[in-house]
Amino acid sequence: MRHRSQADSKLSNRRRVLAEIHLNGPIARSRIAANTGLTPASISRIARSLIDSGLIEEGEPAAIEPRVGRKFVDLRIRPGSRYLSAIAINAFRQDVVVADFTNRIVAHRRLRFPDLNDAEAVIETCASTLALLIDELDIDRRALSGCGIAITGAVDTSVNRLRSAPALGWGDVDLQSIVLRHLDCPIHSDNIPNAKNLAAHCFGPTRKADHVLLFNASLAIGCSLMIEGRLFRGHECRAGMIESMRIPQGEGGRLLPVDRVAGGIGVLGETKERPDAGDAERLVDLMAKAEAGDAGYCERLRSAGRSLGTVILNADSLLHPDRLLLSGPLLDASAYLEGALEEIARWMPQHTIKDRLAIVPMTSYEAAQSLAVHALLFRDEGFVRRCGPSSSNEEGSPP
Repeated sequence: MRHRSQADSKLSNRRRVLAEIHLNGPIARSRIAANTGLTPASISRIARSLIDSGLIEEGEPAAIEPRVGRKFVDLRIRPGSRYLSAIAINAFRQDVVVADFTNRIVAHRRLRFPDLNDAEAVIETCASTLALLIDELDIDRRALSGCGIAITGAVDTSVNRLRSAPALGWGDVDLQSIVLRHLDCPIHSDNIPNAKNLAAHCFGPTRKADHVLLFNASLAIGCSLMIEGRLFRGHECRAGMIESMRIPQGEGGRLLPVDRVAGGIGVLGETKERPDAGDAERLVDLMAKAEAGDAGYCERLRSAGRSLGTVILNADSLLHPDRLLLSGPLLDASAYLEGALEEIARWMPQHTIKDRLAIVPMTSYEAAQSLAVHALLFRDEGFVRRCGPSSSNEEGSPP
């Protein structure tokens, strides 16, 4: 086992303080000390180092002030101190964004391709467009701290490599080497359901839940499983890829792939195995007509939603997670969401639904940018070090 040096402890403590400020800020030094177990003196020294680096700043005096002595002053991430970029790719849409370290989007661009057949060309275009967007914003490339990639398929996060993406018809693709042609920063990748699950766990409604199952309803259906606070990746990183699952088409209907029954390609009435570039616009148009009152399209969406509800109930009966999350563009169709909730309510008590089920209205590009922020806070060993030298007086461990 590697010996933990004093320098390692100092950097670890800076990371813990930075994470507290990012996740809970604006936050007083005393609250950070209570949450981390570090001494107030250590918190003050670490905070001063982070302020000097330009990464955080002092805000207004806290609402609760001490009876004597210095007023409590909250700490917060300084907007524009660091930037991150993100790429999101699935069959439904393709986007690039630039955000600052507060997780605030400063620029977003949606890309449109005539087809998605050439994986390398699609990723190359996304990366080059992102680089141009960064230049248009006049962002110093040295302030670009990372790039998050959320993509459909099986992603080997250890090497930022897409192993397969059946919904796109893609095989093995080296995401990192393509993106690094245009961006000189750390790359962090995962599939879209995992990125959403991680974002909800770190920044959203499941921060206190360790066992979470998320379903993402788009042209295809994907899911993500978190066990004991860690994403379960499965054999060849394929956990959550359920395109081969068969479910009945309606009551007592024949067994068909889940995407053709509960996914967007099923709503469109397609019998093909994977969507094509034009299906997203067709689905959006169908959803709009359903919202405008088209009874036939409403029933299509409601039926597909009920089928998703069946999948969720079966998965819940096997895994019994603490929380169930639903996300994805199909949930923007009220008939689809109603169908899913109606089916779940047939078999799950209302109090259980209230306690365990949540709708997560998160786009794939928001998940991608949150993936980058999460990596900087918890995975990128060099980020805190790159933000400036740690003080020689910072304490090495909690008392």
